[in-house]
Amino acid sequence: MHVDTADSQFTKSLIRERQLVFIMKKALLLVSLFLLSLASPLLGASSGQSTNAGEMEVLHTAVNPANNHTYHLLSASDWENSASFARSLGGFLTTVDDEAENTWLFDTFSSYDNQSRHLWTGLNDANMDGQYRWHDGTPFLYRNWGDAQPSEGGDEDYVHIASTNMGNIMPGTWNDLENNPQYFPVYGIVEVGPGADFSLRFDGENDHVIVPHDDNLSVTANLTLTAWVFPYALEGQQFIAMKGDYGWGMYLNGGNLAYASEYSLSRHPVSNLTVTVGEWNHVMVTIEDGVGGGFSINGHDAGNISAEEAMIPNGDFGSNDCFTEGDDCDEFYIGRMGAGCDCNHFGGLIDNVSVNGLQSQWMFSEGEGNLTTDNTGRQGTIIGADWVMPDGSIVAQAVELFQNEDYLAEELLEGSTYLFFTEIEAYTRSVQWNAFTFGDEDQFGSSYEVYVAFDRIPSEWDHDEVINTQWGYSYADWSWPEEGTMWFVLVPQSDMFDFNIFLQSQVADPPPTLDEMTELQESIAITNQELQGQGGWNGEVAANYYYVNVTAPLADLRIQTYGGRGDVDLAISSYSPPDPENGFSIGLPEPADDSSGENMGQSTVEEDWSTGQGNDEEVHLFNVEPGIYYITAYSWRNARQFTIVADFVYQPENVEPSDAIVLTPGVEYGLLSGYDGLSQYFKVNVSTGTERLVVDLNDGDGEAALYMRQEQAPTPSTFDHHSTMEGAEDRIAFNDPTPGWWYILLTTESAFTGVNIVAEFADRYVWDYDGTPIELYNDERLDGISTPEGETVSFFVNLEEPGNILQITTSGGSGDLQVQVEGQQYELDFFDGFFPGDLFTDGEETSGRQGRPNMEVDPQDVSITSGRTGTNHVVTIELPLNGRFDIHVTGISDSEEYSIVATWDRSDFPIEPVDPVLPEQPTSTDSCIEQAEREFAAQDLDESGLLETNELGMGPDDPITSVGPRILMMYDANEDGVVEYREYLQVNCACENELRTSFDALAIGQGSVALDVFEAHDWLNSYSFDLVNIDDNTRLSSDELELLIAVCETTYDAFDGDGDGVPDEEDAFPDDPDESRDTDGDGVGDNADFAASVSNDVIYTSFGVVFAILVIALLGMFVRSNNDSDPMATGKSWDDELRLEQAINAPSMTDLPLVEGSSTPLVESMPTASPYTTPTASPYDSPSVDANALNMNDDLISELTATSPAVVGSITGGPAPDPTLMGMMLDGVETVEFPPESGQLWIRTDMDAPWNRKEGF
Repeated sequence: MHVDTADSQFTKSLIRERQLVFIMKKALLLVSLFLLSLASPLLGASSGQSTNAGEMEVLHTAVNPANNHTYHLLSASDWENSASFARSLGGFLTTVDDEAENTWLFDTFSSYDNQSRHLWTGLNDANMDGQYRWHDGTPFLYRNWGDAQPSEGGDEDYVHIASTNMGNIMPGTWNDLENNPQYFPVYGIVEVGPGADFSLRFDGENDHVIVPHDDNLSVTANLTLTAWVFPYALEGQQFIAMKGDYGWGMYLNGGNLAYASEYSLSRHPVSNLTVTVGEWNHVMVTIEDGVGGGFSINGHDAGNISAEEAMIPNGDFGSNDCFTEGDDCDEFYIGRMGAGCDCNHFGGLIDNVSVNGLQSQWMFSEGEGNLTTDNTGRQGTIIGADWVMPDGSIVAQAVELFQNEDYLAEELLEGSTYLFFTEIEAYTRSVQWNAFTFGDEDQFGSSYEVYVAFDRIPSEWDHDEVINTQWGYSYADWSWPEEGTMWFVLVPQSDMFDFNIFLQSQVADPPPTLDEMTELQESIAITNQELQGQGGWNGEVAANYYYVNVTAPLADLRIQTYGGRGDVDLAISSYSPPDPENGFSIGLPEPADDSSGENMGQSTVEEDWSTGQGNDEEVHLFNVEPGIYYITAYSWRNARQFTIVADFVYQPENVEPSDAIVLTPGVEYGLLSGYDGLSQYFKVNVSTGTERLVVDLNDGDGEAALYMRQEQAPTPSTFDHHSTMEGAEDRIAFNDPTPGWWYILLTTESAFTGVNIVAEFADRYVWDYDGTPIELYNDERLDGISTPEGETVSFFVNLEEPGNILQITTSGGSGDLQVQVEGQQYELDFFDGFFPGDLFTDGEETSGRQGRPNMEVDPQDVSITSGRTGTNHVVTIELPLNGRFDIHVTGISDSEEYSIVATWDRSDFPIEPVDPVLPEQPTSTDSCIEQAEREFAAQDLDESGLLETNELGMGPDDPITSVGPRILMMYDANEDGVVEYREYLQVNCACENELRTSFDALAIGQGSVALDVFEAHDWLNSYSFDLVNIDDNTRLSSDELELLIAVCETTYDAFDGDGDGVPDEEDAFPDDPDESRDTDGDGVGDNADFAASVSNDVIYTSFGVVFAILVIALLGMFVRSNNDSDPMATGKSWDDELRLEQAINAPSMTDLPLVEGSSTPLVESMPTASPYTTPTASPYDSPSVDANALNMNDDLISELTATSPAVVGSITGGPAPDPTLMGMMLDGVETVEFPPESGQLWIRTDMDAPWNRKEGF
């Protein structure tokens, strides 16, 4: 038989005592009897301990005043018989809920009747080792184990309270024993009562209990429904129970109790009293079919139900879902409406639901599993609802997890709740939770939830933290958790087997006393400090211990070491002296008031470590409360003659905008420290005419942020300007600040120290960018960059060799940016048995292989885009190939004075640079018009022929909303709010755009284009390509393109279709470059119309009349020609013909030159022939006329005028233009229209000659 270690020691001591009795003589008899009296419990075990429950008796009864429970002390027996007898007394072996009850039990029964008695409790793990349960089913929470207990050896499954010392087990503590211990008696303690009371918790969304129908659930004449309910809220309808499809039931309507008497909820009777939210309420409904009924709440009448309302529906209404699915829909539901509607769920606790008393009574006494049984054995299935105690705490038996030891659960079943805990001792540095399953492959993706709380039991609805799980594995860690109990609740989503939990912890050594440490006073340096270590990390570390007594709150507690020789490291902690041999962290610590740490049960313990080379070290704690803080200066080798000092930075006073500190321009203010949650305000007065305002942080460490706002205090979400540059060197600078007070907020989400702030006025700064990509060099930062909203600044880097990492970083300034990096990266193809790990092993380990490994490089195009918020972006390309990488920085908002830096290294792999394989360039590309047509159609989503604002990137769903107004301003020439095709075409086909788009399409990224291909392109504008061919070769480079762009002039006009210089809207012939006007509106252009001012119809009619007159005249001449005997007739005939010819061809008399001092034209001065003859003969051309023939018959002219005024007007014309009037060259002849708008054309061949009327005009 196995005996507990402590029990064995006790038994052996008794045996030795008995041996002394037999050895010693009569002189020692009294001593032997005295020793035997001390062992009276052992002697009694062999003669007085009962083994049959029927032989047991109650030795003593007492009432605990703390809980008013009755307790019985039983005669000695084994645990199982004591438990059976306890049930016969209407109770259970006692449950110990807390330390006070444990003390009362020990004081009341362990020495009853002046006899030492070990006491059985109800705690045992007989069903499963390690999973302890109280006899009455109460969850095992409180524990008071003795030293090294429970031992869980052999059959030691039952727990008793020790009455005397048992080795290291002290009186009043607990020890586990077998059922019937052989060496001393144990007395049972009975606690009278019903035992544990369980309830079900419903979430108000999906939880419910469903009970299949049977005939005994059919109710006809009388119905009584009762339940205990604990509602979390009183809004809406919350069904407690309902039968079938809109059958009988009761529910809460708001705070009132209602009875389901028919289909319509609005017609249901309702109580006149209400239940109380957040408390247990007893509710009852009684119905006598067709007679009446009533409500009762907490034993009080709550209203009557009339005979008309006293109906007991069967629950067979026939809802749509039931009808279409073909279900019976006759189940009994608890916690939701019936089968006809999966709705109106109850939110809160429900217990003791009964239908007609004992006809069906649901006490929920199981406390575990997803099944529950009523008093008749009828089973209900629990859907989602949780087992809880009446106070809402979960029902689970607690299992203790011992730190740095594995716990293995053979099975965890879906629907169950498992409770674990661990004790956190003082000076615990860290605790880590690791859990996973060792089950088969199907368990690899097991799903479960873990809820955590400190010093209270967590649940799904009340916890401090949830541990995330992934692929069946879960992990969490806590730094400096508070001393106490950490609780874990695990809820499996599927059955899991061989589940392992491992809690790893580190415990720091207790601190030395203050007398063993050196106190650091504020700003008083302690010099000539010495440390002598044993050398190396494997040797012993040398350490000096210090402390600081902080008596007032600090923003920053800083400890520094400096001077001397050697290498000292430094650490500070708010809990105990840092232990150099137990790990360290690097960097500025988080503020000590991290609320999340407090919520998670973590102490406000903070540490900071500094482990640089030499003796210059610095550590910080922020937001420091009064107390003792511990410092360790240590060295693994040695450090001599170094100095240590503590500096205090007190909490600032400018934490409100009204207390803002006024900055003097150009004067630094500092040194400043800050931490998460601390805001510090400043302000500067900007005078009229200030060109530029600069606010700068410098000299500090950590992480800071600046925000500015004019005339009002900024916040991290409301500001005019901001900077979130990495580190503590933020800067805000902008031109033309509005005169007045500018408020500045200095804050952080981490911590900073040693910062100076300065506000300065400066000259206007303008970033000058001409569109040419800027080359960046390795690790050389470019500052002061500005990018307006919607515009892009381009950079590039050239890698001579493949690298491991290419990193592009933007930071500082203000605004919002997006960074895109494009280039090529490589993938490695290994072969011939080579593996990457071989690069890092020596020849012996690689079996003597020498030389370079065999590998191939597979180039891959890569493009990575950053986020769009702020200016701090890092784009990283792994394994960059040699060659060019293009970087495009786009302004999401106006961004000013940010910096950019590119860094890269050489690849660790032994690969050579790869020559790029350039694709073959195309020999042609689309014209500017073709490109514009395609792009315009793609954007014209509604095919309206216009680009509206939503199609320009100004709509709510468009990612480039912010640049829409700029696009509209660029294209919308007539400012009508939309972009027409010709407006779009004009911008896209401007010479700069035409050249760039065509070059990019033909060069395909190769930097040059064949000159003959470029010249052969279908250009809309005119270019002088030879002018920019600087190197006089056959290709046009990108640099030559930029020169061509600089000198090009846009000659194409999208608004002049025929290119004649007249806009289409003013051009009568927009498709004819030779015509633009039609003065007489006859459809014939003025250039082709010989009488531009007279309609051709009138001309044709007039010539018809003239032709008729000529025919008549010729006929008369023919008649007269036959009359040879009449000379007078002949002369008259010739005279008539001459006058007709003169009337048709001669110029107007008013056009003839005048004799000086006379109004009579000087006919003799006219030339004998016209100086201009039309090159091509026309049927309407007139022959030249002798000057003498101009002496016309006035009567004939009058006759012609009456017949056709238009014709005569064109013949007589008007006064000639002055010879000094200049004309324009048409067809090689100087021509002028005079008078203007008259349609009369005058010509001359010499600019000094007078004007002559053009024939036909």
